[in-house]
Amino acid sequence: MSPPNILFIVLDDLNAWIGALGRHPQAQTPHIDALARRGVLFEKAYCSAPYCNASRMGLFTGQLPSTLGIYDNEPFWANSARPPVFIERLRQAGYRSFGAGKVFHGVFDYASAGASGARQAAWIEVENRAAIWDAYADSTAEPLPLNRPLNRLFDFSAFDQVPPMYRHFDWGPLPAESEDATPDAGVAHAVSKYLAQTTGPFFCAAGIYKPHLPWHAPQRFFDLYDRDTIILPEVRDDDLDDVPPIGRQWALDPPDHELVTSRGVWRDAVRGYLACVSYADHIVGQIVAALDASPARDNTAIILCGDNGFHLGEKLHWRKFALWEEATRVPLIVVPPGGASGVRVREPVSLIDICPTVLDLAGIAAPDGEASNLMPFVSNADAKRAQPVITTWLKGNHSLRDMRYRYTRYSDGGEELYDHAADPYEWTNLASQQRDLCRRFSAAIDAQCGAG
Repeated sequence: MSPPNILFIVLDDLNAWIGALGRHPQAQTPHIDALARRGVLFEKAYCSAPYCNASRMGLFTGQLPSTLGIYDNEPFWANSARPPVFIERLRQAGYRSFGAGKVFHGVFDYASAGASGARQAAWIEVENRAAIWDAYADSTAEPLPLNRPLNRLFDFSAFDQVPPMYRHFDWGPLPAESEDATPDAGVAHAVSKYLAQTTGPFFCAAGIYKPHLPWHAPQRFFDLYDRDTIILPEVRDDDLDDVPPIGRQWALDPPDHELVTSRGVWRDAVRGYLACVSYADHIVGQIVAALDASPARDNTAIILCGDNGFHLGEKLHWRKFALWEEATRVPLIVVPPGGASGVRVREPVSLIDICPTVLDLAGIAAPDGEASNLMPFVSNADAKRAQPVITTWLKGNHSLRDMRYRYTRYSDGGEELYDHAADPYEWTNLASQQRDLCRRFSAAIDAQCGAG
């Protein structure tokens, strides 16, 4: 039998708010949930860095930030000692490669759109490289609604006075006529066309931009959620009192939570994120339906993940850029050819594990390193990962996640320890009480990350 095709779907800023994981009880993601029932759902999957560029470069190389040297936006391709991304190894083995949308890091130019009042934001490619693809469908410009920002938190008529972090911090419905013009609609169309026409073996990557900010989606996805009954995240006003200084700084700068709550728009923001999650799920459904209608259906593996998590008020924090559960936990689903009948895995795993998993599916030997092949979990949901999962944000700040605990050590020596068995929202820092555990976890971090 020929090597299986691989369909890879990555969503931007999708945290654990999918129906199959239940982190938010109102999340409506029927297509992603159906994919989870069809394959292996990793209930505790974590990014290697809570930022899209660093996370994705780790995913494609199978290396942690401390090994790769990519903590934020450091250069990768110009480094002569860089490891290959797995797409390069697939092509060397005879795979054809096709991609669409945001697979590697890129950005929409919301700053220029806001300054000029344009109705669309142009796409700026950053880390994608044409040489690794046989064909690629670039992201199209993103349509924007009139009268931004729809949340009225700032005045875009004085755009030069809007802080850069708030130039895309918006939510609200897109006009119905824009639905087919979104970049994600373009991704679904390009990938569907490719799947219908190609023969294997191929690697096809679909980069879905939502639910990345701004949370603009067609009205019908906002209509799925009644604003007045939106369930807000569990938050304690004193939650940062036992958090080290670096963690507090990350949580409060910029002061998103104070802004959102003082203006009475917290429910509206959560509704906007959920609407974009459901819209992204709709795009996933279109892509999977196209695969199922194609000749490649029975010999194609599917891997779906978010690239990093996202806070919507938890620990008084918004966005990613932190080392707590909401910023680091992501959906991860692996569907081998023929399916796997709804296996659920509780062992913590990392997005860097996607690299050796893809290579294993293709029959290519993976190099030794900190990543672990996920394929053993297909036949044994109780399998174990060789090393504990590490997430890093900026150099020297690491968080370790095992089945029960999260331990974080900051570059200045500050520590956090949370017992998820008793404290799933990480409200009580036990680092001062559980010194033996902290020392053990700190040594495990050193074993993987060294001085990085």
